[in-house]
This record gives sequence, C-alpha cells and structure tokens, in this order.
Amino acid sequence: MTLNTSNKKTSVNPFPGSDEIVAEIRTLFGRLFPICRSLTGDGVRQTLEILKSICDFDINSVASGTEVFDWIVPEEWSIDDAYIADQNGSKIVSFKENNVHVVNYSTAIDAVLTFDQLRPHLHTLAELPSAIPYRTTYYKKDWGFCLSHDQLERMDKKAKYQVLISSSHKPGVLNYGEVLIPGHSGQEYLVSTYCCHPSLANDNLSGMVLWVFLLRWLKSIKTEHSYRFIIAPETIGAITYLSEKTEDMKNIDGGYVLSTVAGPGKFGYSHSFKKDHLIDKAAKLAMADCGVEYINYPFDISGSDERQFSTPGFRIPMGTISKDKYFEYDYYHTSLDNLDFIKPEYLSKSLILYMMTILNLERNKIYKSLNQYCEPMLGKRGLYPSIGGSQKQKVGARADFFEKQSNLNKAVTVTDEIEAMLSLMFYSDGEVSLIDIAEKTKLPMSVLDEKAKLLIKKDLLELVK
Repeated sequence: MTLNTSNKKTSVNPFPGSDEIVAEIRTLFGRLFPICRSLTGDGVRQTLEILKSICDFDINSVASGTEVFDWIVPEEWSIDDAYIADQNGSKIVSFKENNVHVVNYSTAIDAVLTFDQLRPHLHTLAELPSAIPYRTTYYKKDWGFCLSHDQLERMDKKAKYQVLISSSHKPGVLNYGEVLIPGHSGQEYLVSTYCCHPSLANDNLSGMVLWVFLLRWLKSIKTEHSYRFIIAPETIGAITYLSEKTEDMKNIDGGYVLSTVAGPGKFGYSHSFKKDHLIDKAAKLAMADCGVEYINYPFDISGSDERQFSTPGFRIPMGTISKDKYFEYDYYHTSLDNLDFIKPEYLSKSLILYMMTILNLERNKIYKSLNQYCEPMLGKRGLYPSIGGSQKQKVGARADFFEKQSNLNKAVTVTDEIEAMLSLMFYSDGEVSLIDIAEKTKLPMSVLDEKAKLLIKKDLLELVK
C-alpha cells in the first residue's frame, strides 16, 4: 500500500500502516522510553540524537541565564542516582528503577530523616494507588520523591530513612531541534512537539516519535508550502524558540502541536484559538475522509505549547490531533502511562491522519470556472457515463490509509466523481478554496483535487492560486 500523493519526490513508500513502519516505531519506543528527560541536560541531548538518526535536523542550544521575553533559561540539571532506603539498607524507592520516582529538577540531598521529616517531600495519588505520579520543581529550588500510594502506606511511620538525591544545577544550555522544509507558495506551517518528560509514553514519547516520522515523510515529497519542524522542552523551550526566531515566527500561517497520539482511547481534535481556521478544517476533513469518530475539544489556554504560539505577539493558530488527549485519560502524568498503555499501531494511525491533514493543506487551491454560464456538458468531453444506471458503481476506495482489516475506508462511486466535477464548476468562482468545497459537499479532498486537475486539462477550470 502507498499513500496516494501526486507530488512524490522519491519512490519512498510512506504508508505507515505497513509492518516495517510499525516495527520501526516499536523499536524507537524502546530506545527512548527509559531516558530521563527534563528541561535541559543529557537526557534531552541523547533523545535528540536518537531522533536525528531517523531523520536529520539541526540541534541548537541557548545558554542558561539568557533572557527570553519574561523568562530566563534555567540552569542545566543532571542526576546520577536517588533513593529512599530503610534502616536495613533496602531501597524502597529508587530512581534507577523508575526515573519518575524523583521530582524532576530536584536539588541534592544526602541525609537521614524521620518519616515526619520526609513526608512533606513525598507525592502520591490516593485515587490511583498503584501509580507513581509525575511531578516537577523547575523554578523553585526544592526536592522530592514520587511513589505509589501503596508504597507510602507500607512505610514504617516510626522509622528513619536514608534519603539520597545525587543531582546538580549548573550553568549549561537548553537544547532544541529544528528544520525548515522549503516550499514556494509563500505559506509556512509549524509542526511542534516537546521533549522534556521522562519515562511517560503517551504524553511526550508518542509525540516525539510521530514528529520524526512525519518529518521523514514530508522530506520525501515535494511540497507547495514550507513546513517548520520544532522539538523543544515544553513551555520554556517554545518561549526560547519564539524569542530566538521572533520575526520568522510572525510569518507562520498556522500549525499543529503533536502530543498524546498513541493511546487506546478515542481520537480527538483540539481546535485552534480561531476555532474554524484553515488548519482546523484540514484536520477535521482528514478525519472525516477516514471515517474517524473523534471528540471535539475547544482551545484551552492551559493546554500545551499552542498557548505560547498563539499569544498576542504571534497569534499562530495551532491545533492538535490526539489519541487519548492529555488531561483526559486516567494514567496521564503517572507511571502507568507506559509502554503497555500505548501501541505502535495506534501511533501509525495518528501519523496517517497528520499526513492526510498536510495533504489537505497542500491540495487547498483556488480555482475559477471557465464555463460561467450554466453547467458544462460533461458527456461530450468523455467525463460522463454514456450508459445510464451506473452512477452508484464503486470505482475505488476513498482513502487507502488504514490497514485492510479496519472498517474505516469509504467507497467512491461514479456519482461521487460526477458530483465532484459539477461542484468544482459551480463553486469555483476564484475565491472559494478546495477545502471550502470539501466542507460543503462532504467529498474527499483527494477526489476533488484529482477532478480539478482533470477539469483543467479539459479547459473547464483554471488555477487562480
């Protein structure tokens, strides 16, 4: 199976539902999941280098202490070990067992403490007693451990504990990755994800993996528009990038934040702050063409990095296609968001939807009818069936994007093809775009795009822009 594009630059087979791609995704999950990532440090650099081995991009750095708008790039954090041991020397909590056990960015400590002294620094989730919560202390010098509530309940409240966090905060750098895929239309779109979470699978890991495979696919085709790919620590990384590239970012037309795309639950779409922008329409049409039922989420100023890109100085509309959206699933920001929770097959379907979304942006042109008075006679141009009664005949799949065993493919009939041509002739007045026509008619963008090119060859349409 291949993704049906008309602008291939190479013979790369980009279909992400194939066994080879799923296997690649699984391998990358395994390599990246154990790494302890944070806002800065070796974990981020190691992650970016691994991703770069899949598809090349630039890795840049900004020094600690650099002012970035109202923020300051923090010191670099590193950690070697951390544990809580009982009086017998048995480690009841260990960073080396699970890096979520340590509050991210914790300061160093080496002390013997009573349970009462230790308790204010312990974080649990009583409502999810087997899970270790994920907590951070990025901008306040503090330390702490995260453990399951079951572990806390088993601790001897009268005992003393050896507490060690071997960590440091030193001047260093914040790293981010970027690459610009140039087009010629004058339009530029942003594709962003974040790389600062430790061993959390759907939240963060899945977005990074999708990001690099989407980048690899997009580099394999010739694009009309330009696409800027960014991977950076959440919040401070996006702010730093926007500070570094302020003028460039003012020319972005819209984009997507890749996050939480491999869970077992429903697809979702988080709208841009404009709600009905072109990037929203392109994503929703992609899901409609695949027959995907999804949850509509409104724009949320407490969301991911869209809240930075969409601030008044930039106003970049950003959307997100998700599969088990952040905040919305029980295991969010816990140790149960692990490799058992996500599946490579789930991520491959999210990847397909993003590929189709970008193809919708690529196909979104404006045409003008060259037959202004009444509908054209398609029959004399060989565009209409000469034998009546075949209008409901199936001529192909609307979208050969999901695996064969899925039931998400729709069929295209001769009637659909005729309707596509007549709709193009009717709505193409030099102002209405192909995405607008797809919204009005519920016809797939791929069919409209194909028929528009055919009508140009028949001197019935002309391309405006």
